[in-house]
Amino acid sequence: MMIQRILVYSFLMFLSAIVSCSSPTAKPNTAVKPEATFYQYNIWAAFVNKVFDGHLKVSELKEHGNIGLGSFDYLDGELVMLDGKAYRVRENGVISEGKDDDEIVYADACFFKSDTAVLLNSFVNYDLLRSQLNQQLPTANHFYAFTIQGVFDSVTLGGLHKQSLPFKQGLDVLIPQRPVFKGKNVTGTMVGFYCPQFIGDINTAAYHFHFISDDKKLGGHVMEISSGKKLTVNLQKLPHYQFDMPASPIFDTVKFDKQFQYNKK
Repeated sequence: MMIQRILVYSFLMFLSAIVSCSSPTAKPNTAVKPEATFYQYNIWAAFVNKVFDGHLKVSELKEHGNIGLGSFDYLDGELVMLDGKAYRVRENGVISEGKDDDEIVYADACFFKSDTAVLLNSFVNYDLLRSQLNQQLPTANHFYAFTIQGVFDSVTLGGLHKQSLPFKQGLDVLIPQRPVFKGKNVTGTMVGFYCPQFIGDINTAAYHFHFISDDKKLGGHVMEISSGKKLTVNLQKLPHYQFDMPASPIFDTVKFDKQFQYNKK
């Protein structure tokens, strides 16, 4: 019996050696770095189709980025996250810093680490700015994060009116009725993202920016801007994409029957 055990043990050791020698070379560590990830909560198609009740807390969003944009729960304020602080721009234009327990219905975020910094010449409108940004992209088939800082001759920014249950109107109705905030000779930062055209209904195609002034008195979704001065543009290529779905009955039962892309440029 002892001899049989020794033989079995020896055979198993032999097999182990064969497996060890024939196993493929170990792959390098491919763990995704947090600063390389574009994080998104909720999908654009749901947001368009009246899913305005979310449960992502500000404290949770901060675990996924230090810059970002989006909307607070029930559309009660545009979200502009900069330097790790999540600012809320309510429909009356008043800006406050979101509390950790405040909930968000939609957000894009990342841990920003600039790959490239450039100075842009003066531009007369938002279309020209986007055209200049296009020239800075290494490829249009990847995701990017941006911060654009400087003095803006004029800014036109949008908010949204707070909604209540049951939600009756989608963004196709709410955006044309949105409150608008304007400023002149404003120093501040645009925070935003670029998504390739193939993103479909998951996010908005091309550029999406929110703005907040340095004095935190003006902010919102960027509708139109102009500047006669040079602006500092920092951009980061984001090779990884992650999104979380809302855990809500409204999301579970929504019918994705509306499509709406308000900014395809």
